[in-house]
This record gives sequence, C-alpha cells and structure tokens, in this order.
Amino acid sequence: MCSSAEAMARRDDEPLRVWCAVIGEWALAGAPFSRFRESQRGPVSGASVIAERTGVGVYASLKEWLRRVRLCGVEGSRRDYDEPFEVSDSLDSVYGSPDHEGANVCRVAAISTMLRGNSAAIRDVTDEVAALGFPPSLSSGDFAWNDREWPQLLERIEASPEAEQSRVSAWQTLRETAQPDAAIAFVVAVLGSELERESAVAAAVLARQIGFAPVPALRPIGPWLWDIWEDIYDIGGPDWPGFLWWDGAELGRYGWGGDLEDPEIVPWRPEQWTRIYNRAMRRFGGRYEKALVLNLLVRWRLAQALRSPDPITRSLATSAFLPVGDEGVEPPEAAPPQSRGVAVSTMIHGTFGWKGDWWRPHPAGFHDFIRNAHRPNLYSGGARFSWSGAYSAPQRGLAASDFCDWTKEMARAGVESVFAHSYGGEVAARSKIAGAAIEQIVLLSSPVNGYIDAVANDPALRVVDVRLNFDSVLAVAGVRQRIRPLPPSVTEVILTAWRLDHAATHKETVWVSEDVAVRGGI
Repeated sequence: MCSSAEAMARRDDEPLRVWCAVIGEWALAGAPFSRFRESQRGPVSGASVIAERTGVGVYASLKEWLRRVRLCGVEGSRRDYDEPFEVSDSLDSVYGSPDHEGANVCRVAAISTMLRGNSAAIRDVTDEVAALGFPPSLSSGDFAWNDREWPQLLERIEASPEAEQSRVSAWQTLRETAQPDAAIAFVVAVLGSELERESAVAAAVLARQIGFAPVPALRPIGPWLWDIWEDIYDIGGPDWPGFLWWDGAELGRYGWGGDLEDPEIVPWRPEQWTRIYNRAMRRFGGRYEKALVLNLLVRWRLAQALRSPDPITRSLATSAFLPVGDEGVEPPEAAPPQSRGVAVSTMIHGTFGWKGDWWRPHPAGFHDFIRNAHRPNLYSGGARFSWSGAYSAPQRGLAASDFCDWTKEMARAGVESVFAHSYGGEVAARSKIAGAAIEQIVLLSSPVNGYIDAVANDPALRVVDVRLNFDSVLAVAGVRQRIRPLPPSVTEVILTAWRLDHAATHKETVWVSEDVAVRGGI
C-alpha cells in the first residue's frame, strides 16, 4: 500500500491506487479491471484507501464504487466494519442491495429463532421484528413452527433461476401466510446472494437446520456414482477441487469448539459463489434429495465465510456453531470467606469467535478506555483471567470455577465490576452463583439463560445489561436477547442504532456515541 505522503505527492492526473479484497489485488482507478468498467477518479485524494468489501456490480465512477463498498478508512486509522444501518418494512428493502444488507441479515436471523420454535425470544424483541416487516402473527411470537418436520418443509420449496425474484416472492408469501416453508424458501434464496454477509448468515441458519452430518447414500454404490461425480464437477466448474474438498477440511478445523482466532484469510469472490450456487440449484429437486444439495452449498459457503476478511461475516458464520437451548441452574458450592481490602474490577471474554484482545490492557483498547474513564481499579497485571472459550457448557462451568479461584488470589477484597461479553456473561453469572464476591456484572451482548436470570433476580447484585437492539448472532442461535421480566436491580441499556457486530458492545466508539456509561450508571 502506498503511504499517505506518496498519495499526497501524487500528480493530480495520476490514478488512485485502491486495494480490493474481492479481486485480491491492487487496482488503479481509471483503468479497467475485473468486474468494473473504466472508472474516473472521484473526489478522494490525500490518502490511500482500503476497500474491504463489495458486491458484484458495474459502477459509473470511482466515487460511486467507493460509496458502495465498505470503506475502512484512510491509512493509519482503525477500521470500522460496523456501520449503523436503517431498517424498513417496505418490500423494496428485501431486494439484495448494500443499503439493505443489514436489514436482510436481521430478517434471516429472526427466521432462525422462529424455526427453533423459541416464541419467548421473539416476544422479547417484538418491536424490532415488526420493524423488519414480519407480520404481527410472527413478530408477536404467536406461532408454532416447531411442530413441522424439516424434510417436509424442504420438499415444498421450488428452485428458481432468478434468486432475486425468488427471495422477494418468498418474502411476500411469508407476510401473507406466516408459514415456515415460505421462510425457508426466503433463506435458501438469500443463500445465493452476492452480498457476503447475507449469504453467510443464510448458510449459518440452514446449517443449524440440516446439520453437518454426512448425507447417507440414496441407493447402493454402483455406476450412478459416476453421475454424482459428473454433477459435482458441473456444479463446481473450474472451482470444483476446492468446492469438493475445502469444506470438509475447514469445517473440521472450525467446527464445534474450533478456533477462529487467526484464520487464513480468503477474499470474498461473489461471482464465484453465485456461479456455484446457480449450478447447484439446477440440481435442486432432481435425482438427489434437496437436503443433499443444500448440505453441499452450506458447508462450502461456511468454510469460506469463516476465513473472510470481514470480521462480521466471520461472526455470522460462527453463529452456526453456538450452543443450542437453555440450561438449568446448578446448585452453588459454598464460597470461602474473603479477606477485606481494595476491590478490583476485571473483564471476561466470550467464546472463540469473539475472544479477541479487547479485554487485555493495551493503548487505545476497550480495557484501557474503561480503566481510564470509569474503573481505575480495573485489573491490568500479568495474571489476567482467561478461559478456553469453547462452545460447551462444561467448559463454561470449568471457567466459572477457575474464575472463583482467580478472585481468591487476585481479588481478595472482592470484585467491584465484571465486564463480560457474550458467553463470558454466563461465566460471570455461574461464578456469582457459586459464591464469588462480585458487586456488579456488566453484561455485554450475553445470551439470556437460567444463569443470567438467576443473577438478574439477585437483589444484592447490580446488573447492567448492554445489548444491541437486535443481535443477529444470538438470533441465529435461537436464544433469548432480553432479561424479561426486567427486575429492579437490572439497568438495561439497548443501543439505539441498528448494528450487526456482536462485539459492538465492547467498542469505545459505541460506548461514547451511545452514552452507555451514563445510561448504565457505570
């Protein structure tokens, strides 16, 4: 990438060099390159720009192209992948467009919660679901979809060569009938989207429905196997080696309990995906079961999404592996008395996909922001608490036990505040139930289950519940997003802007723009 000084020294007639993760190479604005016609340089100068995400399209000017891509900022600035977006219940917002991508991701995620039959989770976010355009019979939670069998629903879906029109038609049918087959047809159509986040969330939702188990052979092994090889080759086209093998290797690495900390980044190539999707859908409902075709597509799409350069796409793909269902509260063990002194505060990260380093002390990070502005006693020593982050209840139970041990050594006077993200909130809740001396838990996008309900109803504990107004990751998992009914000891802070980033609740920029500390009494 050229430096800012080089960019500023560039002659006025010299084209701007732009990095595009989609085509995976530098491109000169003003010169023809893959999928774009010759572009004229718009009013962007003085710095080189990284364009991380874009959909397929032909734009009349560089200015229009830069408007449509997700700009991550000029060189030297922190990238912002999570621009707030607006939602609408209009039919126009259902069409695939970067302007409506956020709303369509939320629609698909909400359908996932409905397919899981979690009416309570939908009732918690009734207003938000209604704002997305769902009919009252669905947004109110008054539906019973969990009595429908997945194979029967899938058999009622017909493939369409026009994925865009198919998604709009399915959405209209869903609004008119409120039936699950229309919802699944909508998700299947969105799976073929050229927009990275849309297709990733659709793959995650379908993965939770069809699972990752190998599809059994439809008949004894015989000459028909050659037909399958021929079909797979036709579906994959020039991409067929990766299409056939990559999904198995990558999902094995990133499956249940897998690590997403340092993925090998693979650029999003929308033209490649739509080509594969369209070829596969030509086989939809043919001599093979529809589930077989979707299984193949979903596995391949998730394997790529887990290696996307876009962290929100990776987050949406990871939601396919989040734990399913609520859990009862285990009886606490007796807690030993703790000596008095000066209490400390600390942070607990969530599962693998959202572990990150936000909870570690470093300049310009969330940890230092909280320590400098709100909690001077926030622990910043070398023995920071961390846990495996694996997607399993036993691991969260072990983490709670380890945290109780940590407080005995590092917080002998007790813990003033625990800032806990996602399933780290459950770890904090389990620890409190087990007797850890915690005065306040600040939940950051934590799924609501029995442990969260238990500590929320503890009058001796102060709880601040910071959440997205609609969390697509939790919706894909089909879990509750609100503490209801809201006890007097809980201060709820719902972000006003619509966002997709499950990690937005531990971002300094979000805390400042949403005035989280003041609203939460922190």
